[in-house]
Amino acid sequence: MNLSNLLENNCGKEIKSCTNQEIYFGLLSLVNELASKKESNQNNSKKKVYYISAEFLIGKLLSNNLINLGIYNEIKSILNENGKSLSEVEEVEPEPSLGNGGLGRLAACFLDSIATLGLNGDGIGLNYHFGLFKQVFKNNLQSEQKNEWIEKNSWLNKTDITYDIECGGIKLKSRLYDINVIGYNNRVNKLHLFDVESIDESIVDNGSITFNKEDVAKNLTLFLYPDDSDEDGKLLRIYQQYFMVSNGARLILEECQAKGSNLYDLSDYAVIQINDTHPTMVIPELIRLLIEKGISMDDAIEIVSKTCAYTNHTILAEALEKWPMDYLEKVVPNLIDIIKELDKRVREKYDDESLYIIDEDNRVHMAHIDIHYTFSVNGVASLHTEILEKNELNNFYEIYPEKFNNKTNGITFRRWLMHCNHELTDLIEDLIGDGFKKDAIELEKLQEYVNDEGVLQKLLDIKTNNKLALKNYIKQHQGIE
Repeated sequence: MNLSNLLENNCGKEIKSCTNQEIYFGLLSLVNELASKKESNQNNSKKKVYYISAEFLIGKLLSNNLINLGIYNEIKSILNENGKSLSEVEEVEPEPSLGNGGLGRLAACFLDSIATLGLNGDGIGLNYHFGLFKQVFKNNLQSEQKNEWIEKNSWLNKTDITYDIECGGIKLKSRLYDINVIGYNNRVNKLHLFDVESIDESIVDNGSITFNKEDVAKNLTLFLYPDDSDEDGKLLRIYQQYFMVSNGARLILEECQAKGSNLYDLSDYAVIQINDTHPTMVIPELIRLLIEKGISMDDAIEIVSKTCAYTNHTILAEALEKWPMDYLEKVVPNLIDIIKELDKRVREKYDDESLYIIDEDNRVHMAHIDIHYTFSVNGVASLHTEILEKNELNNFYEIYPEKFNNKTNGITFRRWLMHCNHELTDLIEDLIGDGFKKDAIELEKLQEYVNDEGVLQKLLDIKTNNKLALKNYIKQHQGIE
């Protein structure tokens, strides 16, 4: 690894003469080069997890990738020696606008963890060009603007994988872009992001987030959660969801067949984790694709039910997606018969309207598809899962107790220690060694020092130093004492 040579080749300058942006692009190139050498042969593990989510709140990637590659301190020292600051270089990086809230952060943490544990697993989502929006304040009032995060040089790597997707009578050509997911001292997996080739950023008004919601071929991947206060907005969301899962399903089947799956044994090759209800249509879409390949409806339903799993994020019934059947008929007419068949099978087994997929108002309950036709249903905190089992989803828990389980939300703790709090990281390493950087359970060893006055004083000193640093930063940048 030679950052100096790389920058001289790219920019024709020494490090000390480069701008922060030139250094950032150089580091981006260096990280991708190192990551390509750590990509694991996907055939070395028969089974693979595919984590499908409408959101991946991955945050800025430069420092996290440098840490996970084990070169953060080395790069920081090289830059310091040349009068440059890694913190200032980090400020150049635009934040990928691919997620917004808790389920997006959960998805990003899981991808980091999967790669760090050396597991075979990739994410699948959409490549939003403007994300949710950029928050701008003028005269103490908030306005929303498009968040243009994609640059000519970015973490996105264009692939040769494309599919022809048809929905609502519209023919779309997709294109797959990958972002490297670099595990800590381990393998590199992928975040697969599908885009539509006919996207047109120019249809969005300058300085705003308004656009023609009906022109799906041009707007499909512009925004995360486009305004759905009208019918066009709701239909666009369904287009987005189907586009995501239809591409994902094709990719999954292709990869599994390339490894030797005969599709009847799909669950031996893949686990498809459905993150909240947005990717629910992957279930009927996979069934449809398997039937296209000559598999019977009965077998296709069984295969998919053994392959898919569902993460529930909310106990609020109104937050669980319910799409009017006439909306689905406009966007995904090819799935309607399958959805009706799935509902029919539930009705034949249970005389309880609260379990049905299609309700009396002709709305399709996406979460009900997920619970009936997956092998696992998890909440994201022990209390959350307990409430699901005892209250909100008790009717389902009564018939599928074996499916329900809990996976407590985690955090990518290296960001909050090794990147953000160097003094605390050094203290912990002095006390218990560096094993905690790979395995958070190692932090339990700190309990040995719970009554150690010397250690407690060092902790207080670190907190004081960090508060003083923040105080000085606010004084310098805001003029507030």
